[in-house]
Amino acid sequence: MNRRNLARLKLLGVFMVFLGPLGLSYFLYYGLDGMGLSASANHGQLLQPAERLPELALEDAEGAVSSNRVFSEKWSILQVAAEGCDDACQLSLERTRQIWALLHTKRSRVQRVLFLADEDATKFAEQPRLEVYRGNLAPLLEVIAEHDAQRPGAVYLIDPLGNWVLYYPPEQDGEGLYRDIRHLLSVSHIG
Repeated sequence: MNRRNLARLKLLGVFMVFLGPLGLSYFLYYGLDGMGLSASANHGQLLQPAERLPELALEDAEGAVSSNRVFSEKWSILQVAAEGCDDACQLSLERTRQIWALLHTKRSRVQRVLFLADEDATKFAEQPRLEVYRGNLAPLLEVIAEHDAQRPGAVYLIDPLGNWVLYYPPEQDGEGLYRDIRHLLSVSHIG
């Protein structure tokens, strides 16, 4: 081995002494998720293909008639309380409020939406940044039932085009929803 090759090996050894522990610590802390190589990229139940939500006639808190265009331009965390907002629904609302707050600078791209069948929407006024709509939810409930996702307290992630893409059952913690939204906001150019 000549002097040039020996010098290169020494330089490589010096780099490995300093960069090896850094790379190893990164791998141990983030695992395969940090390198984008996780077994599953999503934490919720993915709908393949994404389901277009049916057009609905809705009213907001002021009584103005609107449609499901409420989903345009923003990612939406949707909750549906067709038979009233029970304890599971209230817990889910609190969880989504915390997730929305954790998004910090990206939360302007996400909205929280609650659909009610006939419950009084004014009791949700204390919920920050919650858009509440009332109306006939039968067409939406049919679509949700087709995917066996109609449990109280369930959360649905809707893209800015009005497509239902992910479903989170009520027993799932909010970390999966938070990670999915954060990931989608970093890779998506819509919303």
